[in-house]
Amino acid sequence: MADHYFEKTSHWKLLGILAALSYIFLMLGNGLVSLTHPDEVFYVQTAKEMVAHNSWWTPIIFDWPHFEKPIFCFWLLALSVKFFGPVPFAARFWPALFGIIGVGVTYWTAWMLFGRKRLAFLAGLVLSSSFIYMALSRAVLTDMVFSVWVALAIALFYWGYTGQRRRDIAVILCAAVCGIAVLTKGALGLFFPAAVILIFLIYKRDVGFLVRPSVVIGGCLFLAIAVPWHWLMYTWYGNQFLHEYVYNVHIRRVLEAEHARLDNWYFYLGLMVAGIFPWSFFWPPAGYLVWKQFREKTAQRGPLFFLLAWIVGVYMLVQPAHSKLASYIFPVFPAIAIILAFYLDNALESGRRRVLAVCGYLFAGLLAVIAFGAIVAGHIYKSFIPDPAVVYVFAALLFVLAVVVVILNRRRDYVRMIFAHAGLTTVLLVMIFLARPAMEPWVSCKGISDTFQTIDRSDSTVLTSKFYVRGIRFYTDRKVAVIDINGEGFFSPHPVPFFNTDQKVLDFLATQPVTYAIVKEGNVRDLKRIIAGQPYRLRELQGTGGKYILRIEKI
Repeated sequence: MADHYFEKTSHWKLLGILAALSYIFLMLGNGLVSLTHPDEVFYVQTAKEMVAHNSWWTPIIFDWPHFEKPIFCFWLLALSVKFFGPVPFAARFWPALFGIIGVGVTYWTAWMLFGRKRLAFLAGLVLSSSFIYMALSRAVLTDMVFSVWVALAIALFYWGYTGQRRRDIAVILCAAVCGIAVLTKGALGLFFPAAVILIFLIYKRDVGFLVRPSVVIGGCLFLAIAVPWHWLMYTWYGNQFLHEYVYNVHIRRVLEAEHARLDNWYFYLGLMVAGIFPWSFFWPPAGYLVWKQFREKTAQRGPLFFLLAWIVGVYMLVQPAHSKLASYIFPVFPAIAIILAFYLDNALESGRRRVLAVCGYLFAGLLAVIAFGAIVAGHIYKSFIPDPAVVYVFAALLFVLAVVVVILNRRRDYVRMIFAHAGLTTVLLVMIFLARPAMEPWVSCKGISDTFQTIDRSDSTVLTSKFYVRGIRFYTDRKVAVIDINGEGFFSPHPVPFFNTDQKVLDFLATQPVTYAIVKEGNVRDLKRIIAGQPYRLRELQGTGGKYILRIEKI
């Protein structure tokens, strides 16, 4: 596809092609894998209980209000549950749909910034086929929906800033979208766009842009959207809402690390490189090209600085927090995709394609290494792999893709070589679908729950491992309790009995003549040790995917 193809093609046709590709990358086959633990089932179980309790304002889990996230995504999920049931595709439909919308927003933003259709198309392609974007589009989380609102708010600001006649309406729309973003994931829905906008206006020496009546009108609209739900929850739940939502969600995550091993200076920097894979090899030449634009003071400096402000504005807010997750930095990836597309389009346009070819050869080499490693691992660990054929198919597809990239490079067909990078995302999806039967028992509680319900149909409380408690609740609708010897409890409050000492477990076992447990291997050993010498009999019934069903009976 030469440059003239893109420039002669309408925006709607290019967006249609991107939407079709995005459907394949982000939505196709979303119902094949059961909802996974611990996060997907958490969100969908909340929606289930909201519908069951007819609670459309308060999120509920374990029959108790919770405020780990605001209400917007729970509204979407509750609608899916009410009309289609708690099935995987209906639950994953919303993040996938917003993922496709986000690709469109990225195309629009890239077009506004640089006015080149090929660049805008490449930005959408890079984003939709990147591993992190695919993963979060196919997972029931708030992050994809939130990131699209953030991207749209930032894009609306730039749309207004670059057009005198539309400035006021753009500011008002930007504020409204920020309000929805706050209802999706909290205060960062305002802080992220505000940081980006402020950094950009300081660079432009135009902070006075914010002194206009539309900012006041937009602020009032923002408050009208964001405040009512928060005020209602405070009115109804008082200190419970303040402690869980304000302190635990917005303050404690800054002060304490939810996952201590991720609390380091390089986590987000590494993720911004690795998350955009299979396009990561283009980061170094793209960074050099951006630096060159500033050194030579070209006309591209303004748009590029806006993208850098987007990345820095988000990064400087999430880096100081001790709780670090991939989803926190996720809103920067539309800007990263546009920067990489800027390099790719420039390399194709300028004719300086040697570095482009080197990146292609490096990519092909990496594919070959991964394919060879998969074959070796499949041979060495074949006794642990349920279906070794999947590994060999994966390796064969990688080799084929590597050969295609090399051939296109040698033919100097660099446009198709670039597009071939997205083939790796397709290969990964094919592998996931083929490996689903072997993979699902390890990532979902559905299989073990289905087995358990053929064993016991009582209403007794099920003892589970901490990691599985949400999944067991979702798939069995049973009361649950958690065993986690020497554990510290949940990072966010859960109204679930939590037993972290031997005596607490024994006290619980005494409340039921028979207790069933669905636990991991370590907890199996804990329970055997705890009841040794006690008047209990333990039987191991069945197990799958690292989960074991135990029957503990009073003698």
